[in-house]
Amino acid sequence: MLKRLTVWAIMLALALCPWTYAEDGDAGIDISGWAYAQEAADVQQEWAALYGVTLDTFDTAENITKKCKFKVSEGKRDRLTNGRVGSPWTYDHSEAWVGVQLPEDVTPGAIRVEWMFDPEGFELAQYDADMNPLRTYTQADVFPSIYTVFPLEAETRTIRLNMTARDQGISNLAVYSAGMLPADVQTWLPPVEKADMMAFSTHQDDEVIFLGGTIPYADVVCNRPTITVYMTNCSRDRRREALECLWEMGSRHYPEFINLKDEKVSSIEKGVKLWGGQENILKEMVARIRRYKPEVIVTQDLDGEYGHNQHKIMARAMQPAIEAAADPNQFPDSYNEYGAWQVKKLYLHLYKENQLRMDWTSPQDAFNGESLLEVARRGMEKHASQTKYYKVKDGGEYDNALYGLALTTVGEDVQKNDFFENIPLSGVEESGDAWEDAPAEETGDAWEDAPDEAAGDAWESAPAAAADDNWESAEIVPADEAAQAEYAVPSDDGVSEDVFAPAAAPQPVEETARETGGGHGGLVIALAAAALAVGGGAWFALNRQTQAKKKRRKGKQKKGSAAKAKRKPAAKASEKSSTKASSKSAPKASAKHASGAAAKPAGKHSAKN
Repeated sequence: MLKRLTVWAIMLALALCPWTYAEDGDAGIDISGWAYAQEAADVQQEWAALYGVTLDTFDTAENITKKCKFKVSEGKRDRLTNGRVGSPWTYDHSEAWVGVQLPEDVTPGAIRVEWMFDPEGFELAQYDADMNPLRTYTQADVFPSIYTVFPLEAETRTIRLNMTARDQGISNLAVYSAGMLPADVQTWLPPVEKADMMAFSTHQDDEVIFLGGTIPYADVVCNRPTITVYMTNCSRDRRREALECLWEMGSRHYPEFINLKDEKVSSIEKGVKLWGGQENILKEMVARIRRYKPEVIVTQDLDGEYGHNQHKIMARAMQPAIEAAADPNQFPDSYNEYGAWQVKKLYLHLYKENQLRMDWTSPQDAFNGESLLEVARRGMEKHASQTKYYKVKDGGEYDNALYGLALTTVGEDVQKNDFFENIPLSGVEESGDAWEDAPAEETGDAWEDAPDEAAGDAWESAPAAAADDNWESAEIVPADEAAQAEYAVPSDDGVSEDVFAPAAAPQPVEETARETGGGHGGLVIALAAAALAVGGGAWFALNRQTQAKKKRRKGKQKKGSAAKAKRKPAAKASEKSSTKASSKSAPKASAKHASGAAAKPAGKHSAKN
């Protein structure tokens, strides 16, 4: 009965689980139910439209890279497809090229180029089977990005990628058949032209660790044009992780990288010098504000969260940058290119005045019932080099849902639960001169409120902690050892990791729904899990019963063997004893201890003696 129950349970579990074949032929759980508010088909159509192409098939595209043949003018050809960012294909001559020959039996759809750095000059030409030119793309056809995906003509059989600039290696190259590209292929759209939300992040991962669900809330839930700006260039791997994080959270417009140096600094003064001085820092920030014209800016803590000096510099420069962006007399280069712009609201992380608390824990329809905290945590998982040290925490000392309104031109918040309170959808009409707009109503001067090291210099702060944070090495060093001990727990391998998450965070119901596909998918998987549990229990019971029988049988066999072994030495001992006795006593005594033929030799032997 137990065997039959086990078989039934396993068959039921297999029948209920929706399986699909992965690209490499392995079976995987179907995740087609996981979707964002903006359908993938719409995004890819918009991407194709950038190149004047319309997608006419919605079948899933296949990665056909292994079916293609590659040739290079110089360098190591295998580095084009080894998938390792740190070992790109490189070249020494500005006229280097890469050739790709496509299979004849597959209709091509797209080629994806992952550059080592933002490319500065290239030409991608397509040819048919007779080497007749079909279409050519150049650097002028795309925006600066380390990911470039080009649509391919159906007749394309040969691709030639000509380099017209130096030092722009290729980290990875992949070719796809016609159809909808896989969800993890990042077909980025250009940065937004006019933003409602600008999220300013010092490093690649601060956007989720300290800003929590800000980006997916603005970009996906509210469907507001959103631009994420990163101040530093942490590393090539970290940039890739940041893009994967944003893509995972539903962003589809490429972010902005200012590329200031990321380096350990022991003081505000050294950090400002590293970034080229106050003037250069403000120039870079003002240029981005004027270019994207955000209604709302959300950025980090004036005290650098746990005391990070680069966080402090960026946060403290924000209010002067906003003021300068609205002044046509400051930074004429960006003014001549973009004009002046007055930001309507500035929110600072953990700012104590006019506080607002965002709801990151409620289920969101735009994410199939996931909370924004779960979405941010899912994004953080893409920062693979940092997940050992950082977590996205719900609440706590560095609460990523808590902000203060530091500057406003549209009045103070009343509801105190929405960055966009008093901000119309898609912003407001631009005035001819932003400097003539109503002056910003400061709700407490965030720049003045920052603790200063030297009087009158807002760029300085209280003395830095003795052990400053080295962001490159991804080791978090809070302001003091007590704080470090409070926010650190030993990991499985014994290395202490920073925990920006509850010590024993329960798995929310919404996350379970996401992992099982949501809706009826969750019920199906739950039934499958129950079936497996029943089957597992039955199998466990059956296995215990079988093992018990084997143990009893083995015990009997062992007991029988032991008894035989015991009798055998006893017989030998008896025979030996009899022999000794026969040598000392008369034949009659020997006869008492032996019988038959055995007694006769003993008697003869005894007689001889």
